[in-house]
Amino acid sequence: MNKFEKQLEKWNGGVLRGAQAKLAKFLRVSTATVALWATGKRRPSKGYVVQMAQLFGLDAFDVMRLFPANTTYPELQPPHTPRSLRDAQTPENTYSADTISNQTQNSAPPLSNSVSLPFLTHAPEQYPAYEESNVAEWWTIPLRYAKGAKYLVRDGQTPGTLYFIRPENSFLEGKLMLLKTPDGYTIKRVQHEKDRIVLYTEQNTVWGRFLPHQLRPIGAAVCKIADTE
Repeated sequence: MNKFEKQLEKWNGGVLRGAQAKLAKFLRVSTATVALWATGKRRPSKGYVVQMAQLFGLDAFDVMRLFPANTTYPELQPPHTPRSLRDAQTPENTYSADTISNQTQNSAPPLSNSVSLPFLTHAPEQYPAYEESNVAEWWTIPLRYAKGAKYLVRDGQTPGTLYFIRPENSFLEGKLMLLKTPDGYTIKRVQHEKDRIVLYTEQNTVWGRFLPHQLRPIGAAVCKIADTE
């Protein structure tokens, strides 16, 4: 059993049987593709390496080491100097991090304590079921900013702001959440009111009242990124 198969076995609760098919379903590839990775006949692309890192709870560099030594991913090699919050950002395209909890932020930790998250152009109804074509870019951010988030999305009603989303399928009282409404997706604060779910903006104004079955919780917004200009 090679390193990749051992990781699959561990990820699948100690059972190797069925692990390849399970991973293939999560990554939306064929079982034959995963089998080729396991035998070393084919190597996963950078995008699949990052997704497996999220599923396995590992760094992308650790996932790379599950494959033969001739597997190289130059674009995933750690840089010699720490990166800023937004990977490869330029001075004229600066972003500021603002945690939803409003806790005091310290300087960003080094890249070794970071995680790569996809910035998605559309909200996935069930993570990690999203199309590769839906990934606008990958962001490398400090773990303490991620707070369990698996991806970033933009709320179309608040231009210039991105939200870090942690998958969640229950309504969280008082929390800012990504929700599917009858009119599409939105990010609003959730409050229960008798038999209704009341959605509030971040300015605490009522945005709408819905019956629970009219809304689908997709995730909790644990952090936001806003343009400084």
